[in-house]
Parts: sequence; structure tokens; C-alpha cells
Amino acid sequence: MSEKTIKVAAHWYNDGGDVEIVNLVSLDHDRELQNDLFWYAGSQRPFWPQGMLLSDEDVQATRCYKMRKMQSIQADIPDDCYMPMEVSR
Repeated sequence: MSEKTIKVAAHWYNDGGDVEIVNLVSLDHDRELQNDLFWYAGSQRPFWPQGMLLSDEDVQATRCYKMRKMQSIQADIPDDCYMPMEVSR
């Protein structure tokens, strides 16, 4: 089993619910992700909850249509997106 070294920091959905934007962070402080913001559409959306731990293989197994380094929420997240309310258990 691969080591879980990536965490879902946050995610957003567009108002139509057909696009998911995921912000990932490295748990390894000696490693910075080249891209940390990923856009997924339709059936390619991973539906990872905030706080979920992932391996490199988990992320590489998905098919995003856009990725980039996050600058800020205002610059990178479209106005028609929302962050779902999630309950910690």
C-alpha cells in the first residue's frame, strides 16, 4: 500500500454541480507539490472529502482537465463555486 502523503485541504463545486475544484497539500514538509489546484468535470470528479489522505498514486489515477499552483481563492476560484459544508466525525 502506498504512503498517504497528500491531504485534501479544500474543495469547491460550481453551482451546476458538474465541476469540482480540489486543493491538495503535501504532508511531507520537505516536498512541495508542483500543482495544488485541480479541476475535474462530470464523471471524472473524485468527490474526495476535505481532510482525506491520498497517495501519489491516488491523485495520478484521476483525470483532471486543468491544474495549476493556487495563488488565492479570489484569483483562482470562480464566483459561481461554493465550498460544501462538511461535518467532522
